[in-house]
Amino acid sequence: MSHLPNAGFPPDFFQNSLAVSPTVTPLALYPHFDPPLTPWRPSSYPRWFCSVFRPGDTPSRSPFDFEGEKPQCYSLHATAIEMESPLFSPGELPDLVHAHKQPSDPDWLRVYKISPDTIVKEHLSLDEAITEALNLSMIGTMTTIPVPKLRQIARHRKGSYLIMEYIEGETLDTAWSRLTLFAKLHIAWTLRGYVRQLRRLRRTVPGTLNGAPSIGCLFTEYGAGPFASYHDFTAWYNHKLDVSQRMKKAPIDAPRFDTSWPVVFTHMDLCPRNILLARDGTLYVLDWQRSGFYPAWFEYIAMLSDVHFKSPLWDLLTPWISHTVFSPTRKRILEYSRNIGWALTMGPLM
Repeated sequence: MSHLPNAGFPPDFFQNSLAVSPTVTPLALYPHFDPPLTPWRPSSYPRWFCSVFRPGDTPSRSPFDFEGEKPQCYSLHATAIEMESPLFSPGELPDLVHAHKQPSDPDWLRVYKISPDTIVKEHLSLDEAITEALNLSMIGTMTTIPVPKLRQIARHRKGSYLIMEYIEGETLDTAWSRLTLFAKLHIAWTLRGYVRQLRRLRRTVPGTLNGAPSIGCLFTEYGAGPFASYHDFTAWYNHKLDVSQRMKKAPIDAPRFDTSWPVVFTHMDLCPRNILLARDGTLYVLDWQRSGFYPAWFEYIAMLSDVHFKSPLWDLLTPWISHTVFSPTRKRILEYSRNIGWALTMGPLM
């Protein structure tokens, strides 16, 4: 299902562009922010001091905190515009992707290396591609978190694509067993700093950067939103709790949605397969398509939801990385997430 008017395009985009039709006309796009994002400014503290005492370092604040406005306004400020000189013609990308698919590629991995320094990520919809592209642009500009450089968004009748730089390295899920204890703890410390940076990017209305629907393990297989306010967001989750209670999958006195946490930018899939240890030792974070502004505890629950990687040490470090280890409400949010689990997975349309 497409939500193009709320997925990063101004309302008059299709009317003003002769080269675009609302169906399957090929597009070559790039993220655009108005007002422009404020680049991250290096700290005045020495680098060694920041690495020990200020691992998150303070990024710029988000310019998308429009108090009281509905998420439709965000699509006017976080948009995708046509590229004048695209690196790749949208028409050639399906053939490039097909030529570089390997029989051993798992179905869920839709990333293909098409040149020594370029990869293509295939998306199910243009909405998802634009959302991830905007997230990459914001994180790359407003934080020091290493992410792949985005080169182009493309749409063709056969699919939507992100063209990004290729980074030589190994994902953490495959490298973890060979790392020393010190290396694992250093990685956890670095990731904790990354989460600290994300938490400084805040907004009033929960949801994606550009007002597109939210996707991921906490939003059912169909997605959810966009939400008009924090109140609507909370009501959606408490309805899921009501569903679980009616089906006797949650106790009648179960706690309601915890609104005490701020709405911050959240990766929502910060698991080892999305963390890349580059050849030069840099720790990159990949796969930002689920990211958005959500209560800070969502990062912790999303990390716990990963079923592809199991390690006792990683499980022990997860609450510390996600800044929930000392939270007095951690037990409550764990109980709440368990109680709505049935409604999210078995009764998503109820």
